[in-house]
Amino acid sequence: MHLQIYRHITAALLATLPIIATIVPLISCRPTSYDAFSFTRSELNTYKEEVRDLFQFGLSKYLEVGYPYDEVRPISCEPKTRNFNDLTDLPTNDVLGNFTATLIDSLTTVAVMGDKNQFYNLVELVRVTFPNKFEIDATVQVFETTIRILGSLISSHLYATDARKSCNLLDMGYDGILLDLAKDIGERLLPVYLTESGLPVSRINLKAGFERYSRLQMNENNLAGMATPMLEFGMLSLLTGDRKYMEVTRFTFDRLWKQFRARTGLLPVSLDPHDFTIYSFATGVGASADSFYEYALKGAILFDDEELMNIWEESYKSLNANSKLDWFYGNVNTMGVNQVLPWIDSLSAFFPGLQVLAGDVDDSMMKHLLFLKQWDYFGGIPERWEFEKPMVNIVNRDVRGGFRKETKEQGSGGGGGGVVLPLPWYPLRPEFIESTYYLYRATKDPFYLNIGYRILQDFKYRFKFSCGFAGIENLLTDQRQDRMETFVLSETLKYLYLLFDEDNEINHSRDNVIFSTEAHPMWVTPQMRHDYEKNGFFNDDKYCRNLQKCKKSFETIVNPFKSRNEIMRQTPRAAAGSIDIWPKLENKRICPVKFVWSDNKFGEQNDISLPYSDILTNYNRLFEIDYRYSDVLIKPPHLINYTSIELESGFYEIWAKKNNGDNNANMKNICKPKPTSESFEILFDIDGPYDFFKFENGDVHCNSLKTRRKWRVEKIHVGDYDVFGRIVNSTQFVNANRQDLTDKMCDQYLSRCPSTLYRLSVIDGYSIPEGGRVTIDRSQLMAANNDPELRNVYAQFGYNTDNQLLLHCIPFTNVYLI
Repeated sequence: MHLQIYRHITAALLATLPIIATIVPLISCRPTSYDAFSFTRSELNTYKEEVRDLFQFGLSKYLEVGYPYDEVRPISCEPKTRNFNDLTDLPTNDVLGNFTATLIDSLTTVAVMGDKNQFYNLVELVRVTFPNKFEIDATVQVFETTIRILGSLISSHLYATDARKSCNLLDMGYDGILLDLAKDIGERLLPVYLTESGLPVSRINLKAGFERYSRLQMNENNLAGMATPMLEFGMLSLLTGDRKYMEVTRFTFDRLWKQFRARTGLLPVSLDPHDFTIYSFATGVGASADSFYEYALKGAILFDDEELMNIWEESYKSLNANSKLDWFYGNVNTMGVNQVLPWIDSLSAFFPGLQVLAGDVDDSMMKHLLFLKQWDYFGGIPERWEFEKPMVNIVNRDVRGGFRKETKEQGSGGGGGGVVLPLPWYPLRPEFIESTYYLYRATKDPFYLNIGYRILQDFKYRFKFSCGFAGIENLLTDQRQDRMETFVLSETLKYLYLLFDEDNEINHSRDNVIFSTEAHPMWVTPQMRHDYEKNGFFNDDKYCRNLQKCKKSFETIVNPFKSRNEIMRQTPRAAAGSIDIWPKLENKRICPVKFVWSDNKFGEQNDISLPYSDILTNYNRLFEIDYRYSDVLIKPPHLINYTSIELESGFYEIWAKKNNGDNNANMKNICKPKPTSESFEILFDIDGPYDFFKFENGDVHCNSLKTRRKWRVEKIHVGDYDVFGRIVNSTQFVNANRQDLTDKMCDQYLSRCPSTLYRLSVIDGYSIPEGGRVTIDRSQLMAANNDPELRNVYAQFGYNTDNQLLLHCIPFTNVYLI
């Protein structure tokens, strides 16, 4: 927007919006009529209203101090604008397009909270703020503008026009202004797809287009940036009837998947949209890749699209096979499975929520715990946390950029040491609370309400300043950021509100409602779909010709990832962070808390039928992360009294079930001991279609051996603690034998009681449960000797008289040939 337009938005205009002008800036004091942490409806409603008050405080301060600019500085109480003096300041200018970003991005939170009058007034404020629509001389990043501005306008229009929604504006004269603005900015962004490949460049000037085009700024784009607009632009097509938005952006999504998918099934995160130069072969579920996977699944649900669902299912299996570790998804090489970056970033905290949406709740609960522990120790989710254990001698400690461990010898992080928090800031990102919300809706375990309660307290007492909510520049020093990004009001507080609002219409909707990556609710009604299929059009010759040309050229493109035909690789100590060989430890661990149950606190309700948190009671790995990553989970001095969320005494006393129903017993959560067995990985990388193994009742059957597959193998000895936390006894060793029926070479090692056995513990990221069996087609193994491609790989395997698989004459206790 032109600066002169900003200057002519006067206080008189705000005075015409009484609902906005009278927002209560303080947290109201409400009487409590509940026992804390009981999470009754009354208690949840109190927390819901406290979140509403926090949101209204932040929004009112933005309107008072930051409007009509993009953001407000919460500490200095000044507007935060784009960098007008340095147009190369991309981190600032990519997001701050001089288009009143906080106002637009916050619209849907008001709608979700059900304040119809305020929603109407804010829509009217948007109307008068953009008399010339988005005729703004600002070069912006297409990804950020799409998810924050276009996405919010579309979602807000859905609320305004859907008679079933409490915030619909049909009876208040709504004329479609939000959709008009959405179409305008969509038209200004869409030219980035007019390339010879159909893959978009990353930035465009909203007024001048490419007149100020700089190849230096346009020769790289990331996977998420190119793929993500497909969902918002697809919705724009459904609402306007103009197919070009959906077809142009969907072509990009499909081309990325078909052309750049490696044999691993993974995609690189950075490439040149013009000549396809790949700048980074690293990939994962965090920054630069995250919303590709998110929109494959959410697009499948929203658009009822089978092809997108297939892309999601295949990509999820590829992530599980190549990137999945016990507690998180690591950053791996697209061409292989080795860990290439020993850290995870805060954006990947969204993935447990996506797993819930996909139905994989059990693994989601596990992956979510790692981010909980980061909040426990750092008081927030660091932008980047290094999980690799530095094998170093600590010389000194400098917390300016993170705990730096200087060494006399090179540590595991390389370069003479490691950094716990390479990027130590937390700008109040929403991803952790987003996944917490999804998990609570799926499990109804109060464990997740307790997390929300702690985040609520932190917003009230740690993050709240005079003019909004300030992020933390350095979690280790508690240095603050004088910035409140738009997603604080648009996402973080929205998910926190929905966590506590049991009666919200979103939580009970029968629509296929999904949240965009910026938490803007989207849904498609049968009428919308019918109208689009009947009346949709594509009459823009410019985009039609370019799309036809791109499709034709795409037919001649060869996937740059050549298939590899590698033999099995066996790694005694896998790449950083994937498998640990644990030292010997004591045979049991007591979780670091004991509470005595108060018999009279709940009167007659105090019995073994009292509801309890399943995680607190039954999950014996709740504190495994604490000791697994003890070297890199370091609580800074200013948080020394900051209690771990799961050990909040009031919550623990109520929701941890008593042992054996003994009302007078101390509650003891017995944690699973560390494994003392060793583990290693085996990678099978052979040309052939991926064999989607069959998994039933804990048992796995693998058909083809001519495929790509990753095993994690546990090496066990008598007296070890295995991956299930049990002591390995001698029983299973007594009858084990090494007699290989396919090779007499093992006869010289024949023994009725070998000192070592193998157990297959994980296959393609899926854990084999205790007692689970893996079966392999015997004819496949036998045929391997006749196949030159397989002979060298499977020559190391055999089987014994018990039909157990052997590797180097050592039996697998749970792998059989049938």
